[in-house]
Amino acid sequence: MSPAQHTQTTHSDDIPGTFIWSGVVAVMGLAALFVAARAGHGMPYYGGLTFFVFAVLFIFLMIKRGYDRADGITGGGLPVFARAAASVAIGYLMFGLAAESVPEKASLTGIVAAVVVFALLAVIDRIAIRAQ
Repeated sequence: MSPAQHTQTTHSDDIPGTFIWSGVVAVMGLAALFVAARAGHGMPYYGGLTFFVFAVLFIFLMIKRGYDRADGITGGGLPVFARAAASVAIGYLMFGLAAESVPEKASLTGIVAAVVVFALLAVIDRIAIRAQ
C-alpha cells in the first residue's frame, strides 16, 4: 500500500453539539446579565457581568473554531484578544470585590489579578498547543 492510501481524512461533524453548547452558554450568559441587573452592586453584580463576558467570548471562540475547522486548521491556540478579555474581566471582578472592602488597594488588586490570569492562560495555551 502506498502512503497516500494510508492517509484517510475523517471529519467528524459536531456542528449540532457546537450549536447546543453555544445556545446553552448564551442562555446562561443572559441569565447572569439579569442577575447583575437585579443585584445592583456587590458580588452578584460583578459575578453576573463577568460570566456574561465569558459567555460572549465563548460564543466567539466557537465561531472561530467553526471557521478554523472549515479551513482545515486543527489548532492555533487561544487568540490573544480572548486571553486579554478574560484577564480584564477577572481583573474587573477582583477590582469590584476589593473596592468594597479595601478601596485603597482595589486598583492594584485588579491589575495583579488581570496579569496573573493572562499569564496563566498563556501557559495553558502553550501546553494545549504542544499536546496536539
